Amino acid sequence: MLYLNRNINLNNIALSTLPGLLSILLTFFSIPIYLKFLQPNVYSSFLISHVFMALSLVFNFNIGKIASIKIQNKKLITKNIIISNALFLSVIISLIFSFLVILVLKLIFIEEEKINFSLVFIGIFISIFYINIEAIAKGLGKFKTVAFSNLIFYGFSISAPSFIFFFLNNKTFLKNFDLLYISIIFKFISIFFIIFFLKHHIFRNFILDKKIMLKFRNQSLWMTLTNFYNQIFDYLDKYLIKLFFNPMIFINYLISQQIASKLSIFSSSIIAVLLPKLASQQKKIYKVKVLSLHLFFFYIPVSILIVLFHFIFDDLLQWWLKDSFNYNIYNIFILFLIATFISCMSNILISHYEAIEITKLNTIFESIMIIPFIFCLFISVQSNNIILVCYLILIKELLLFFTRAFYIKEYLVFFKDYIFSFFLFLIFWITYNNDNLYIFYGAKILFYLSVVRLFFLLIKKFKKIL
Repeated sequence: MLYLNRNINLNNIALSTLPGLLSILLTFFSIPIYLKFLQPNVYSSFLISHVFMALSLVFNFNIGKIASIKIQNKKLITKNIIISNALFLSVIISLIFSFLVILVLKLIFIEEEKINFSLVFIGIFISIFYINIEAIAKGLGKFKTVAFSNLIFYGFSISAPSFIFFFLNNKTFLKNFDLLYISIIFKFISIFFIIFFLKHHIFRNFILDKKIMLKFRNQSLWMTLTNFYNQIFDYLDKYLIKLFFNPMIFINYLISQQIASKLSIFSSSIIAVLLPKLASQQKKIYKVKVLSLHLFFFYIPVSILIVLFHFIFDDLLQWWLKDSFNYNIYNIFILFLIATFISCMSNILISHYEAIEITKLNTIFESIMIIPFIFCLFISVQSNNIILVCYLILIKELLLFFTRAFYIKEYLVFFKDYIFSFFLFLIFWITYNNDNLYIFYGAKILFYLSVVRLFFLLIKKFKKIL
């Protein structure tokens, strides 16, 4: 355990996971309230407004993430100068691109009267800045600060409005109340909090340096292009469904995805610790050890839990959502759960690409995938079949995962055993609705055996130091 904590840093992963778990608890109460009190068109507009804010994942240009890599193994003064330049650049970028994004969104969603684009502009601006300063805080090892600010920024900003009108229960107030006001207030609180604890890094050696800013350019280009592709992969489907499907289908789709996406809380926590640790390793042998341990630390327990509790997912959703539950939500949720699980493993691998500065290769992989994906997505939407859209996303995640994994397989121990175990995981879900119980239980048992084998192989490899 001491070895694992030294190489994986379980304490920091736990700190990074905590706000996500608390956000799940908030979501557990908030979604049924939203479904009960809000009209579908109002709730769908609130949800799409937060989807718009996710554009900040592209337009932050990864300034904070690059800075968190560059400050590793640097003296304090150099760290401070890099940080101050990164945040200054982030403010300028936030202003320019928030304005441009809003202009485009207003043209596309001109008929959406329920969307307050002024508030969305503020939300995108502060989200861009927050993503960058949060990444820097992680690079500095300020995981307690990040954990608390994360809970406010992502948890309370989305769920808190529901509790306000639940306790007020005033229909006149609700009719004239914009949910985004509360969201924006919580986001501002989160930013002030994180700035307060990083102020000595931001303002102590505040020296603007053009050369330092220009050094962000090369790596930022490929990371940003990757993030742009991720926006298409992750959000184009939502925009199209919002435009071409009725509000209730959009709500079912987004709620299912929102629930399934909570799985990424654990992988995101691992990545928060993994990225600076990988960047600080000088030798390949240490990078192999660090990447493999973090990836399997996610894959083994999470895959077991998903398979172990598969039979209660529909009952839990039905108990939780009550009258708002329908089996369309359940079917979409299952597909998104598997797609999210694969995406989480992919994102852990992407951290390795970023740490050793081969992000360009990952961008090339996604460039090859993007056109076929868009083409198939439009066909899926035109078919008016929401399940077909979900299958398309699942297939896309599978293809990207295998491509990324095979390219860096030399950095993963027991690669063949890992892929074989994952293949059995997929076979289990393919046979999930199969009437032949022998095939279903056979796939389940083989999967468990493969995971146990992988676990003992890891124990054997590291037995001298575990």
